[in-house]
Amino acid sequence: MINKVPVKKLIEFRRLSEKRKSSFGNKLTIPKETVSNDSGNDYWTRSLSGLSTAFKQNDNLIIKGRIERILDVYEDKDDKKTKLMYDRNLNILHNYEDFNFMILRPSIELNFLPKPRILINISGLPIQVIPHQIFSYKEKEEMKVGGIWFVIWLKEFKESDLGIYSEALYRYLLTNYSKEYVVDPNYCLIVDALSMGTVTYQQILLGEIAPLLETTIDMVNKHIL
Repeated sequence: MINKVPVKKLIEFRRLSEKRKSSFGNKLTIPKETVSNDSGNDYWTRSLSGLSTAFKQNDNLIIKGRIERILDVYEDKDDKKTKLMYDRNLNILHNYEDFNFMILRPSIELNFLPKPRILINISGLPIQVIPHQIFSYKEKEEMKVGGIWFVIWLKEFKESDLGIYSEALYRYLLTNYSKEYVVDPNYCLIVDALSMGTVTYQQILLGEIAPLLETTIDMVNKHIL
């Protein structure tokens, strides 16, 4: 039995030394009672959930309201680590106060869909994919599906890292929605919430970004005893 692997852990794995890669692989076979969410989402939930809701409703007032709610409780926090967490979430939200969320979505009416909590099995490794929004829309008489995933890492993502996320999101949409919809690679969209940079799966298909998901998983598998 192999533990589920959040996409961010694959990206972290690529940065490890060979010794630490072996340790990473070995730990995947040790049973765990609980496994944390991808990207440390509990830490970033105040900003990421705000971005997700603002995207869905296409409304910047969501961001402003989230900032006000954080500020309401900020001064009551004495712990330095807690205040730092609030500061970091606030910094992200401030960057999106006047952001035009329409540039991240098709310019036609969207129907937002459920986000099944299933694991994507790739080469025997159960990959955890947790997008923020999944949506369908009709374009030229064709029903399409896309998704958006806001991600954060203080160590900073490379463009190729975001490409891995987009590949995983594409696989997730194929697995869950390809019977009813055509998966649109232009809207397998990853947003680095810190840098505000974006990557789509279409960039993988065009060769602008190298596909690294499967090769990374193969590397992980080689370190599993």
